[in-house]
Amino acid sequence: QLFLFRTVTLRPPHNFTQCTTRGSFTQPWHETLYNMLGFACLFLLPLLIMVSCYARILLEISRRMGSSFSSSRDVSLRCSRNNIPRARLRMLKMSLVIVSSFILCWTPYYLLGLWYWFCPRVMERRVPPALTHILFIFGLLNACLDPITYGLFTIPFRRGWGCPCGHSPEPQPPSPATGSFRCSASSL
Repeated sequence: QLFLFRTVTLRPPHNFTQCTTRGSFTQPWHETLYNMLGFACLFLLPLLIMVSCYARILLEISRRMGSSFSSSRDVSLRCSRNNIPRARLRMLKMSLVIVSSFILCWTPYYLLGLWYWFCPRVMERRVPPALTHILFIFGLLNACLDPITYGLFTIPFRRGWGCPCGHSPEPQPPSPATGSFRCSASSL
């Protein structure tokens, strides 16, 4: 991008300067190829990485849930045996929310982009520029949603604040994951 972007200034009445790729591509298909590469690196690749990472986490939780818990190194898991199914369900829900928010926030923008990259004249006639800007801002909202999602799925956060709808959270038994170590001496 160091070689593609340059500043362009619009003369009066606007006197507006913007960093853009306008005039950087010799053929229209060069810009389309550049945009498709950006689409793959900024949307498809992160989506694939997120789905595979969260799937591996869920598989590991499932594997541990199915293990016998008989080795001495799994003492912490034996103490929180009842929390493993809850952790798996919580992780599944959180994974679905994070991946869904990424898809919901960025897909409209990239669909509009795909339409523009292949049929720019048709899209410019049918879609107001304000909608394009709104969809881009909506895509950026995803970065704000992730910390909120992680916070809402964290046990201590939910215990401290309670449910936003006024219900108190259901009590959960103490476990190493919540910071309370109440293992019996026989399990050690």
